[in-house]
Amino acid sequence: MANKYHEPQSAFFVIADISGYTKFMSETEITHAKGVLESLFDAIVPAIRAPLSVGGLQGDAVFAYAFESSVMTKQFIMDFAEQLYCNFAQCKEQMVINTGCGCGACTTIDSLDLKIVVHHGECIIQQTDGRDEVAGKDVITAFRLLKNSVKERTGLDAYMLISCDALRKMELMEYFAADEFHTEKIEHIGEVEYVVRDLQQAWEKRRNGGRVFVEPKDDLLIDEWLIPVPVGPDVAFSICTRPDTRGRWYGANLVELFNDNKGKVEPGALYHCHHGKDLFPYEIVDWRPGEYATGRYNLPMGITLYETNEFLPVGEGTLVKVRFARATSPKLAGKLMAGMVNKKVKGYIQPDLQNRTDRLHEICRDWLSEDPTLGDVPAGA
Repeated sequence: MANKYHEPQSAFFVIADISGYTKFMSETEITHAKGVLESLFDAIVPAIRAPLSVGGLQGDAVFAYAFESSVMTKQFIMDFAEQLYCNFAQCKEQMVINTGCGCGACTTIDSLDLKIVVHHGECIIQQTDGRDEVAGKDVITAFRLLKNSVKERTGLDAYMLISCDALRKMELMEYFAADEFHTEKIEHIGEVEYVVRDLQQAWEKRRNGGRVFVEPKDDLLIDEWLIPVPVGPDVAFSICTRPDTRGRWYGANLVELFNDNKGKVEPGALYHCHHGKDLFPYEIVDWRPGEYATGRYNLPMGITLYETNEFLPVGEGTLVKVRFARATSPKLAGKLMAGMVNKKVKGYIQPDLQNRTDRLHEICRDWLSEDPTLGDVPAGA
C-alpha cells in the first residue's frame, strides 16, 4: 500500500498480558523465573500468525494487531484470543506437572495467568528503527484497558476483555447478555464499554472435551487429500470453515447456517450444503482454530460420516489435509444401507478432488489479492 505511512487504517488490537509477572520476577529466583516466562512466551508468540502481526513485546505483554479486511471472519479475533490462552494454559500446566524443582519460581508457576484485551479502532503506521509500528489514540486505549476493574467486578484472573468497538465490528454484540457489559473511565479517553469472557472456562472446556478427529489410520472412505495452499494455517482454517467460502470450495449451490450461537460459529453449528437436488447436513462437532475442524454429515437412518480438515504449517504456507471416515450407523437399517451410502458419497467426492483443489487455490488467490499479508507465515510457525 503506497500511502500506508500517511492514511489512518482500521485495525484490531490484541494485547496478551501475563498477570502476576512483577511479583513473580521480584520475589523468586531470577534464573528459573526467567526460564519459566520464556517458556510461556514461547507458547504465545508463535501462535500469532496472519492476518495478525506481532507489534512488540513489552516486558509482561505481547501486542499484536490485524488490519481490518473483508476476508476476516466475524469471530476470528475472539477465536484467536481463546486459542492463545489455551496455548498458555497448556504450557503452564505441563510445567507444573513436570517440574521437580522446589525453588520459589518453580513452585509458584501456577500463580501466573493471562489476561487479553481486544479493541478496534484507527491507527497510523510509523517507522521506528526501520520497523513498522502502529500508533494512535485507539492503540493507547487498548493498553490503558489493561488497567481495569475486571478482577474486582468478576473475580476473574484469566479473562478476555473485548471493547464494544471491537464487538460491533465482529457483529457479536448480541452474543452477550445486557448484564455482561461494563464501563471503564479512562483519563483523556473517556468511557469505554466492554464485555468480559472467562478464559479459564474456555480452557476447561477444551481440556475436558472429547477430541473428535479422523486419523490417517482410521477406516477412510477415500485416500487422504493433501492440498498445499499459500496462506497461513489460521487463514486456511477460516477459508475452509466460513460458510460462504466452504460452500465455494466444495462447489455447493448454497450453504445455510443454523444453530450458530448468537452469531458465533462453534461446535454445534449446522451447515446445510445444497448440491443440486442433494442436501448434506454438516454439523461442526470439534474444532481448534488454525489446527483442525471436524464435522459430521447427519444422514437418514442414523447414518453419520465424519470429515476432518487438518491445517499444518509447511514452508511459506499450509498443507490442508482432508480425511473422510466411512459412514456408519448404530441402527440396523442404517447398517444395511451404510455400504450403499459409502459407495454413493465416494462416487460423488472422489472425482471432484482436482476441482476442489483448484477452487481452494482460487479462493486463496482472491484473498491474497485483497490482503497480501495473509501469505506471511513466520519462520518456525
